[in-house]
Amino acid sequence: MTLALTAIVAIAGFWALSRIKRARAAAGAPALLLIAGAGVSLLFQGLGAPALPTELIAATAEAGLAALVFVSSAQLRVSRLARDCPAAFRLTIGGAPLFLIVCSLCAFVLLPQLSLPSALLLGGALMLNGAAFDRRAVTDTPAPTAIKAAVRTESAAIIAFGAPIAMLLAGNAIATAPDEPAAGPLFFASLSVLKGFALGGALGYVAARFLGRRTNWRGGRAAIAAGLSAFLIAAFIGAEPVIAAGAAGLVWGEETTTRPAARLRLRRLIERAVAPAAYLMFGWVLAGRVLQADLLSVLFAAAAVTVMRAGPRLAMLQSSKLPKESQAFLAWFGGAPGAASALFILSLVDDAMIVDHEGFLTVGALAVVAGVFAARLTSRPLANAFLRQMAQAKKRRMFAG
Repeated sequence: MTLALTAIVAIAGFWALSRIKRARAAAGAPALLLIAGAGVSLLFQGLGAPALPTELIAATAEAGLAALVFVSSAQLRVSRLARDCPAAFRLTIGGAPLFLIVCSLCAFVLLPQLSLPSALLLGGALMLNGAAFDRRAVTDTPAPTAIKAAVRTESAAIIAFGAPIAMLLAGNAIATAPDEPAAGPLFFASLSVLKGFALGGALGYVAARFLGRRTNWRGGRAAIAAGLSAFLIAAFIGAEPVIAAGAAGLVWGEETTTRPAARLRLRRLIERAVAPAAYLMFGWVLAGRVLQADLLSVLFAAAAVTVMRAGPRLAMLQSSKLPKESQAFLAWFGGAPGAASALFILSLVDDAMIVDHEGFLTVGALAVVAGVFAARLTSRPLANAFLRQMAQAKKRRMFAG
């Protein structure tokens, strides 16, 4: 009941943010929002104000994460993903799992404060990329259509398909009592995910096949109704609310006849509301942990948002038909942890049963902050350099012909 009430209040707040024009500009300045959130936290501490309840933070973050997973899933037609956008398909099916493995193993080896379950959970959290601020650096430029489609589709697909994996890894990282089966939390997490997918899938199918055909429910209204209903009902039947909302969006996106423009409007509406709140809340709650990080954690975070991120992505693009400059650009440009990673980590702040909980939060906070600053500082110069390389390659082909 507490989760449902908090979620309703959070969703109302997100809706109010979506009606504010300045929220669009705020969504494009995540670094400033992180700094602002950290400043608010320091101000409250200086005034002696009580800290926010962790249950409230986690419930609000879960509602925001559900909104992002839902709207990302609604962008996809899964049966056509490999054919319509091969690069995004490769990065989602191959690049993201490879990053999860590499990142988790490096965290387990480099960071003594993390056990293998918590290292896997950290890798799953950082896998959930898809920040809107760096996508616009490409979509607003005269880049090739294939590159724009890959940038737009990849982040949606990784959030949609990565959320269930992250939820299972969270269940796997929960400590058990000595007399309890070690796989108990993972079993219950798997059951919750299955219930959520069944509930959300059924509501998404009804919304696409029946509500979507009515004039008053066309566009994204039927999808929003299905996602919101799935999220709220899931809390009462033991299903995973985030997965329920995501499944509603995924099935609706597969079955609906709504035009792509309506999907994009729905995505902009929700991201414009959720992303600023996510970065501000993350800075408020967790940015201070950056000062607690040791040198090994700093080295890991720097590697996680650079070589560990770009290496697996470039490896999966080697056999694609894209030019080499496009492969290198996509490998480095995307994949940085963004709003989804921030919200997933925030949703676990009150789950003290997670193994190495404090270490996970500290390293996760450092990696998200590093990812936001790295993506923000390099996205536009990288996009401009890519456009110059494309122009030079076109001239070389003209002279060669």
